[in-house]
Amino acid sequence: MKPLSAGYYVKENKGRGAIIIFMMLLTTFIFLAGNYIESVYYYFYKSCDYFDDLCLVEATAGSENIKIFEEVYADLCKDEELIVQVRSPMGFSGKDFECTMGFEMSSDTIVFNTPEDMKTAFGVFGLDCDLSDVKDRSVVMSSALAKQYGYKKGDRIGEIYTLDAVTDDGSYIWFYVYEDDPQPLRLNVLGRNGLSGNELRQHIAKVVNGRSAKISKGTREVTNNELGPFRYIFLAGISILSVVLSIIVNSVITGQYLKRTYEFGVYRAMGISKKDIYRKCGAELLLMNGIAILIGAFTVVLLTFILNELKYIPEGKYLPYYSGIGLTGFLISDLLVLVPTVLFKGRSMARADVTEF
Repeated sequence: MKPLSAGYYVKENKGRGAIIIFMMLLTTFIFLAGNYIESVYYYFYKSCDYFDDLCLVEATAGSENIKIFEEVYADLCKDEELIVQVRSPMGFSGKDFECTMGFEMSSDTIVFNTPEDMKTAFGVFGLDCDLSDVKDRSVVMSSALAKQYGYKKGDRIGEIYTLDAVTDDGSYIWFYVYEDDPQPLRLNVLGRNGLSGNELRQHIAKVVNGRSAKISKGTREVTNNELGPFRYIFLAGISILSVVLSIIVNSVITGQYLKRTYEFGVYRAMGISKKDIYRKCGAELLLMNGIAILIGAFTVVLLTFILNELKYIPEGKYLPYYSGIGLTGFLISDLLVLVPTVLFKGRSMARADVTEF
């Protein structure tokens, strides 16, 4: 291996290389921190998917509006692209649960008037679940949510409900069957032929045509609005942390490279150009950064696996292995560390002059 190659320094100076690699490795743990932030969103992923497929349409207050809503109901039922289910006007709320970050969050709920309505909706959701025991006053929830509360199939929930089915969909949503004889003033509207999300709501709005009816927003939009600040706070914190980390890493690497001033001075005396020295420093730092990323990625995945299997999953929680916000935070941190290091160390070593020793 030639002295000017990137791997020569790492091979011949394992101790010093290991110190630099360890300092660079610290940036990969920003990715893990981002995954923790993303875990807050994780608990609503399935809710967002289900509420893309199901839209709640309600009558607005007032006897005159109720009469108009009866016409809206009739028109929605006539539309071949829609499945319309009448549900109880009674309000339902899910219980709070604890997220991976340790604070309480409120779960979503979907209420059906009959077990048949639930089966129809589950078919639209693509949710495979044995609903043979579901009846009036049944509750269906995921195994993850059941673990949080210590419930098992057949348990009584409150005074009138029974847990009659458990799903494996990883959702944190309560499904109720509450048989009632309601007036058609609150409707679950589902789309046929893959109609969902904004297209479903736009289609419903077209049928409603401005008449007295309240069309629910998608849970995805609501979730992003409510939890969006988490992302901005995280990115702001990561930017500040990355600047501090960059200063610390640069200080450590500067100390390591100052000891090599004589080495680069000799290279310059031998006629090796500043450009080649600059390229050598950059290649060394990029190589060590690459090694740090590989080791860090393996460590993060292994740590996430251990935390999930031994702690979070048994508690009905989950830490994602990957997140866009984690990747963004890592890239910000890594670039703030790597770019100044490559620029300043390469420039500094390229100026080494053997006559000054």
